[in-house]
Amino acid sequence: MERRSFNTGLLALMAGAALAYAGPLLASAAKLPSVVTFVVPFAAGGGADQLAREFAHSAQAQTPGVTFVVENKPGANGAIAARHVARQPADGATFLLGTSSTHALGPLIAKVDPHKLVEEFDPVSLLATTANVLAVSHDSKWETLQDFILDARTRPLTYGTFGTGSSAHLYGVLLAQATGAQLEHVPYKGSSQAVTDLMGGHINAAFLTSSALEGVAREGKVRLLGVTGETRTKVFPDAKTFAEQQVPQLDFSGWFALFAPAGTPAELRNAVANVAAGLGRDAGFTKRMTGQGYDWVGSQPSALQEALQDTLKVYQKVLSTKPDGLGS
Repeated sequence: MERRSFNTGLLALMAGAALAYAGPLLASAAKLPSVVTFVVPFAAGGGADQLAREFAHSAQAQTPGVTFVVENKPGANGAIAARHVARQPADGATFLLGTSSTHALGPLIAKVDPHKLVEEFDPVSLLATTANVLAVSHDSKWETLQDFILDARTRPLTYGTFGTGSSAHLYGVLLAQATGAQLEHVPYKGSSQAVTDLMGGHINAAFLTSSALEGVAREGKVRLLGVTGETRTKVFPDAKTFAEQQVPQLDFSGWFALFAPAGTPAELRNAVANVAAGLGRDAGFTKRMTGQGYDWVGSQPSALQEALQDTLKVYQKVLSTKPDGLGS
C-alpha cells in the first residue's frame, strides 16, 4: 500500500469516528473491571504518556465505577512494556498504549516477525494520529530547515528522539540520506528528557511528536523546521512539511493506539473503544486534544487492525531501501 493511501485511510478513520457506536457509555462501562490500567512504553512526561493520562482522565468521567490508571514501563522502544502486557490476564484490566514505532517499525528493525507481535495482542482502538517535528531551540542560529541542512553537510549535528528504532529515529536517518546532512542520533527513553536537553543546549535538535513539542512551541521556546506527513498538521498549521521543502521521503506520520493481551473478549475491547469513540464526538475534548498535539480518531478494533497492517506495509517499503544507521 502506498503512503498516500495509508494517510488518506487514517483521515477517513478520523471522519468515521463520529459515526461509530452511539450507544450509552454507561452500558459499555459496566463490562469493564473496576480498575483498568493503561501501560505506557515510555517515560512520564512524553507524548504517549500525556495522551494516556488525558484519555484516562476523560474516560473516568464517562464511566462511573471504573478507575483508570496509567503505568509507565519505558525501555527497549516499547519491548519491556509489551512483554509485560502480553503476559497479563486477558480480562480487560490491562491495556498497552502502542504506537506505530513500538508495533510496526521497532519489530521490523529488530528483524522480529511483526506478525508474531500482532498475535500477542488484540486491537482495541486507534486513539490518535500525530506528526513528527524537527525542532531546534528558539535561540538557535538555524532559522530554516535549509539553514540546518547546509550546516549539517559541513559538520555532524545531533538530534534527540524518544528511542532507538523509533519512527523519529527513522525520520532522522531518512532526512540525512535525502539531503547529505551529517546527523548523529541521541536516543532517550521518552520525549521529555529530549526536550529538556534541547532547551539546555546538549543536543542540536530534536525529532519528536507534535504532542511532545506543542507546549514548548506555544511558549516560543523552540523553532519548528519541518513536519512529517503529506499535509500540514492542525497542531502547527504554520509549520511547513518536509515535502513542501523538497524532502518528500518524510511524507508519512505516526499514531497512538490501545492493544489488549491476546484473547481479551471482544465485548471488553469494544467497551473501551466505545468510550474512545464517544469522546471523539465531544467537540470540547477533540479541540483540547488538538491543542495538545493530537488528531483524535477513537476507532473501533477493526479499524486499528487495518491501520496496523497498512503501517507495516509502509515501513516495509521504507526499510527496503536499507537506510543506514538504524538499530545502532
